[in-house]
Amino acid sequence: MKHTNTRENLQLYLATESQLKSVVMECVKEALQGAATTQIGHDAQPEIIDTKTLLTRLDLSEPTVIRYRQKGVIPFLQVGSAIRYDYQKVLEALEKRKGGKK
Repeated sequence: MKHTNTRENLQLYLATESQLKSVVMECVKEALQGAATTQIGHDAQPEIIDTKTLLTRLDLSEPTVIRYRQKGVIPFLQVGSAIRYDYQKVLEALEKRKGGKK
């Protein structure tokens, strides 16, 4: 059912300043709790980036990234000729590699 703003369906709510503050505080609290849950959980959306962005963020050369891809050091996604990376998974792979080379 599509909602349209007509005289019949518009309602005006009056609230005191303290009632309004209470509602706003409750909304902010719920939003912050939801954000904390998303950051802690693994439900966060992956950040898919291109090669140029990866090079800039990690301060690597393009040949190094190509070599890492070919050797399976970093995960990547390829659709046709387009290559993309899940940034968090790349960081995890590099951390794992760094941990094994100590």
